[in-house]
Amino acid sequence: MSLRRSSKDDSASGKKASRSGNPAKAAAAERERLEESRAQANRVSRTPQKVKETGSPRWYAPSMVTLMVIGLLWVVVTYLFKGEYPIPYFVQHHASDLLVNGNLYIGFVIMMLGFLGLLRWK
Repeated sequence: MSLRRSSKDDSASGKKASRSGNPAKAAAAERERLEESRAQANRVSRTPQKVKETGSPRWYAPSMVTLMVIGLLWVVVTYLFKGEYPIPYFVQHHASDLLVNGNLYIGFVIMMLGFLGLLRWK
């Protein structure tokens, strides 16, 4: 019974049979085999692939910024006209309770909708 495998066994498993007993040559052959396998792993397919779009639609971010600007303008107009505009209802009907600042609430809600929408933007 032989301890050494035959060259048939080596070729069946995909390995080269080394005939030399020189360790330097065996190490060089091993490095060459590793470099070849790395080169195969680094090869890139040049076939174009369709990439699935995972981000938000193009209109999403501009519409959220627009909401924030509209909310800011709403608050500015409210301050300039002492709460009577853009909706005069709050000053006329709720002069003695918290809804007198209803225009400010609306402006801040519009700004917050834009801000929360931008948090979901991809």
